[in-house]
Parts: sequence; C-alpha cells; structure tokens
Amino acid sequence: MGWLRYGCLLCLLPWLGLRAEPMQLVDTFASLKPRADGPPAEAGILQQLLELYPSPYQQVEISRNRAREWTKTAGNACIPWLRKTADRETTYLFTLPYMLESAIALVTLQGSRWQSQLEQLQDPQGRISLQLLFNQHRPPLLGVELNRSYGNTLDALLQRHQSLLYTRSTAGEYVGSMLPMLQKGFVDLMLEYPKIAARSTTPLRVWPLAEAESFNLVHFACSRSPQGQKIVALLNSIIRQRATEPAYQQLIQQQLAPTERSAGLQYWLQTLATR
Repeated sequence: MGWLRYGCLLCLLPWLGLRAEPMQLVDTFASLKPRADGPPAEAGILQQLLELYPSPYQQVEISRNRAREWTKTAGNACIPWLRKTADRETTYLFTLPYMLESAIALVTLQGSRWQSQLEQLQDPQGRISLQLLFNQHRPPLLGVELNRSYGNTLDALLQRHQSLLYTRSTAGEYVGSMLPMLQKGFVDLMLEYPKIAARSTTPLRVWPLAEAESFNLVHFACSRSPQGQKIVALLNSIIRQRATEPAYQQLIQQQLAPTERSAGLQYWLQTLATR
C-alpha cells in the first residue's frame, strides 16, 4: 500500500493559516526512481513540496487507471503531475500548477520511413502540423496513451481522427509507455515530451508540433470532497511558498530545454500571479 511519512512541521500551520489534513498520494512512481544520470528533476520537485506538507501522508503505488478511480472515492487522495482540463475539473479539484513541461512533440525512430515526408511538411520554424499529416493520402498510425490529455487543440484534433490512432486498452503505467509500441513497429509515430524521448536507449527523432501548447502546466488533481478542498488549499500555500525560492525555481527550469528555461519560468510565475 505504500508507506507513511509523518511531517514534523506543525509549527508551519499558523503560517499556512489552515488546518492539517492527512493525504493519500496515489499513482505509479516508477518514473521518479534515480537513473544513470541521477534522480529526475520531477522527483526533487515533488519532494520539495511534500517536505512542507504539515500532515501525515501516504504514498500509494498503483496504476494510473486505478489512481483516477481511487481519487474519485477516497475523499482525501491526490494524483500528482496531471494536466487540468475542463472535463477533469468535473471530477477532481486541481491545485495551482506546481511545475511545467516543454511542448508535446511528435516522435519517430531515427531514420524512420516517414522522415522524408515529415521534412517536406515542416514549416519555416521546423514544426509539423498534425492536421496536415493526417490529411496525407496515406497517413501514418499515431500512438497515443489512453486517458491522457495532450492539450485542448491536440485533444480536439485527435478526437476527430480516431481511426488514425493506436491506443492500448489500458492506460500506461508510466509516462513514455507507448515507446515499446514505436520500437516494435506497431505505430509509426507517437506523441511525447522531448525529455522522455531523450531518455530512450533507442535513437529517436523529435519533431515540434504546430498545434502543441508552448508549455504544459502540471497540477495535483485531488478528491472532490471537503477533505480534498482542505488538501488543495494546503498544497496551494506550499506551491506559492516554494515559487519564491531560487532553488525550487532551478528545479522547475531543469524540466525544460536550456533555450526555454527563462521563458518557461516567467510563464509559470505569471500564471501563479494571476490565480
């Protein structure tokens, strides 16, 4: 079921101005394990936030599908690193964005048979229009993950072209779980974050998408309940506190490509300032 961690930070409660509320943090946490190049930045970001959580919390290791169902009924559960959408807001309460990701991109195997065609479709900025790609006489098969949001524009586009999509019958256990389908040739291309593609031992090529959002804000999605409301309020206070700290800002920027870091940090801080 996971493990319990007890915060010894009750002294922070007057600062937060809120009553403590125990929390269940549910998801698959395999992607947070250290790799050869060290622990991923998202692991440090989550740890920074949990260090200030002023109540016991339980980390529950389960699949993403089960985590979504669990959070609907548990009353005091939250799923980390989730994109906020209008549809999801009818089911969950969302915190402020606590980090952000680079734009979703199109990913192919290096030397893919689609490479020449994709190069011909690139606009002056080097981007590929997924709509133009789908309009080809013989369009490729695109791998996408079940129950995952890729942003409003891309989600609407994918909804209109479901016959050109490959999805597995269950949601992936981790981000990047579509990669084996690309490697085995079950799909021609896939949608993924560039940083996830960069972790692959298989040579891949990343193509920027014209329809992708420049940055993707990441939230906690919590139970839509009285306990969930208290947890969201606590997490929001912690997010605002960490956002002022240079060390946390550096972790946020590590999520992004070097050329995006300054703009990404400003985008995230400006978003917090308007909410």
